[in-house]
Amino acid sequence: MLRAVTRRAAILATIGGLAVAVWLAVPDEAPRADRPEQLAIAATLPRAEALAAPYRPATSVVAAVVPVGVTVELCGTGRMPLRSVSGGDAFDDLPDPVGRLALQELQERLLRVLDAGDARQRVAAWLLRQPDAADPATQAVWATGLLAEARAGGDAQALRWADAACGHTDHAARCRRELAQARVLAEPDNGVHWLEWAQESSSASERDEAWQGLLRAHRWHEHPGGLTAVTQQALAAMQPVPPAYLRARIARETLGRDAARAPAGLAWLEQQCTLGRADCAQLAERMAGDADSAALLTQAAALGRQAGWTEARVHALTAVTQAIHAQLPSWPDTERATLACSGAEPPLAHVQAVARRGEVPRLR
Repeated sequence: MLRAVTRRAAILATIGGLAVAVWLAVPDEAPRADRPEQLAIAATLPRAEALAAPYRPATSVVAAVVPVGVTVELCGTGRMPLRSVSGGDAFDDLPDPVGRLALQELQERLLRVLDAGDARQRVAAWLLRQPDAADPATQAVWATGLLAEARAGGDAQALRWADAACGHTDHAARCRRELAQARVLAEPDNGVHWLEWAQESSSASERDEAWQGLLRAHRWHEHPGGLTAVTQQALAAMQPVPPAYLRARIARETLGRDAARAPAGLAWLEQQCTLGRADCAQLAERMAGDADSAALLTQAAALGRQAGWTEARVHALTAVTQAIHAQLPSWPDTERATLACSGAEPPLAHVQAVARRGEVPRLR
């Protein structure tokens, strides 16, 4: 759990804006220069549109009357007077040096840090730059750049993320199949990749090969919350570390993307065991023993029941899954509540824990 930030309201209300302004003045990290073709594509895309687009432009200072003495806690900075009370995005009600401008500056800085990182970080930067879905031409340019970066890097998790671009290509099914096959080659002992390759395969022989790969797999690693982990690690490595209220805002956005990314092929796998595929019990045991996500544990319990596990065994695994869900931190209902340490620190601590060990405790 992150340590609670010392609240020195009287002092920080005066110097908070200056402190953040100094932090924003830290020199930019140098972008990579060894991939000129990727930099050329990236230059045509919005710099931080994926993170900033859902929110309105800053509200005018005169748009609302601010009650005298209204302040809000900014975790990692202190208490700050509001410049307006719009009823909209809390960042538009804060003074620019700690509000909308601070968030946009951090988004830009984060992209530059990720661009200069490893293969997984560079693909994360492309994901965060995804343009507006209403512009097919720009989406196609973005997809070309993202796929090229993922294939060049060869990182299995980055290749898995890259299938978000396949829907913006001329051959989406082929794109997904090729990425799944590349993941199998990169991590042949990870059952998640074989499962997704089976989902995308176009022939019975490929699906039979995928089944054999599933039986040989000794790892079942989905890497839940992977995009959030990568971005938060990049933020934590900055000097000075950005305030927690800003890191929490970015985590809130990336966790939404992570939640939409579930392992593909689970329905196919359950169907294979229903049809009498041999070795389903062995497969369920391996999945249960090394799964790093609640979704994979749920699937292992379903396969185990089909394979003849006792109800006590199924119930024990289901109880672990329910405990994982019960321990998930809840984001506050309002974005303004996320600004305070009570709303920002628990989710950030959970993100750090999942990045270290996944969602599943190792001792079960």
